[in-house]
Amino acid sequence: MIINPYLKAGMWLKGNLHTHTNNSKCGHYSLETVIDMYKSHKMKYDFLAITDHCMLTELKENYEDIIIFPGVEYKYRDYQTLGINIKSYSDDERNYDNHQQIFNKVDDEGGLNIICHPHVYEDNYWPVEKLLQLNGYTGLEIYNNNVKFDNKGRALATDLWDNLLSNGKKVFGFANDDMHVFQRCGCAFNMALCEEKSSTSIMEALRNGSFYGSTGIFLNKIDAVDNRLYLELKHHNIPAVFKFIGYQGKVLKETYGHEADYTLLGTEKYVRIEISREDGCMAWTQPFWLE
Repeated sequence: MIINPYLKAGMWLKGNLHTHTNNSKCGHYSLETVIDMYKSHKMKYDFLAITDHCMLTELKENYEDIIIFPGVEYKYRDYQTLGINIKSYSDDERNYDNHQQIFNKVDDEGGLNIICHPHVYEDNYWPVEKLLQLNGYTGLEIYNNNVKFDNKGRALATDLWDNLLSNGKKVFGFANDDMHVFQRCGCAFNMALCEEKSSTSIMEALRNGSFYGSTGIFLNKIDAVDNRLYLELKHHNIPAVFKFIGYQGKVLKETYGHEADYTLLGTEKYVRIEISREDGCMAWTQPFWLE
C-alpha cells in the first residue's frame, strides 16, 4: 500500500518558513518591510514564518493577504532548529544538549520543529547520528538559500534526508529562503496543498507532508493511483528531468519532459521525486512510503 501525502483536494499555497527581520543581529529590515517583500508583485506568498534568532518577534493578530506564523531559530550557532507556530520562547542558546526538550515543548504548543541547514559551515554540522537519536522534528531543510548565496557550505541536504529515510525516520523535506537581505527573498519556498487559506489548514498540510519544496519549479499534479506515481509540471513550455529516488538514495528511474510516471515494484520502502531544470531550478516531493 502507498502512503500518499497528497490525497486531499484543495489549493496550492506558497510559503517560506525561515525569515529574519532586524530583530536578528544578522537581519536588516523591519518586520513590516519583510512582509511587504513577500507580498509584492509576482512574489505573492500566501504564508510566512518569522524566525528571528533566539527570540519571538511580536506579531499582530492578522495581516492583509498573507498568513504570518510566529517562530524562532533556536541556538547561538551550532545545531540550529526552527520552531514554527509557537506561543512562547525560552532556552539557553548555548546549551546544545536540550534539543529533545525543545522539540517536546514546541510540539506541545502545536508547533513544528524543523532542522536548519544541515550542511552549513561543514558537512557534519548536523550529524546523522545525532538526528537519529532525536524525535519530534517534522523535517529538515533539504535546501537553504542563504547557505548557497553566502557560500558557507552546501545548500542541498538530500543526502542526509535519504540517510534518515533509509533508517526509518519519516521526516519531510523543506526548502527555505533563510532570508536576511532582499536579494535572497523568494528563491526557495514550500507549496502546501490546503483545503483553505487559513493557518490551521496550512499547519495541517505541513504536519502531514502535503507540500513540496521548490526553488522555482511548480507542479500541476501529483498522483498516486494503485501502484503508479504520476507528476505533471504546471508550465509545459519548460521541460525538466524527473528522478524517482528510493532507499539509500538510489535513482530508480530518470526521465525528461513535462510529465513523468513510475510503477512501483513493492520493494522500494519509499520513493520521492526530485525535479530539476537546466537553469538550476529544482523541486522535491515528499516521500511516498510503502507499507
